[in-house]
Amino acid sequence: MEKKNKVTVKINGQDYPIAGAEPKDYLLKVGSFVDEQMDEVAKHNNKLSTSMIAVLTSINIADQFLKLQAHVDTVKREHTDPLNELEELKDQYTFVARELEEKKEGLQFLQNQVEELISYKERLEAERIDLEEKLISKEEDLSKAETIINDLQNKLFENQIKLVQLRKDLEEYVNTTEVTSKIKSHKHK
Repeated sequence: MEKKNKVTVKINGQDYPIAGAEPKDYLLKVGSFVDEQMDEVAKHNNKLSTSMIAVLTSINIADQFLKLQAHVDTVKREHTDPLNELEELKDQYTFVARELEEKKEGLQFLQNQVEELISYKERLEAERIDLEEKLISKEEDLSKAETIINDLQNKLFENQIKLVQLRKDLEEYVNTTEVTSKIKSHKHK
């Protein structure tokens, strides 16, 4: 069973025990935050009862939470664009890799033809020259395809690094939000 930490915090002049799995420093920080929020509400209207101050403070904190949650949703949506771009790059990479394989097969075929033509050199000299020009063209195409693949691999790697960082940032943010939610649920218990 998870160990519960217990602290006593002063909120709006009264002591309240708080228990949770989080470290004591964190629990004290939560209590201090609530106290500061209640003090802020009380400063603006000294005629409010303690329960009214507590309700208005809860509304303010809920407003902050919902705005942060909306921001998280926006950030999540913004992270789908790089993921979609990554998928497009993967598709392009697959297409180019397929083209490269076809080019390699074509190159191999031409190389075989060149070897056959060498044995018929005297009779087929004009045809051999034509095939050599085609071979050079294919090698240039292959070189261009390899350059494109290298560029796509670099972009894929960069996007994977970005994705890992974005996931890490999102996990940290979600973990922070979950801790806040746990604290609120512990408070209500």
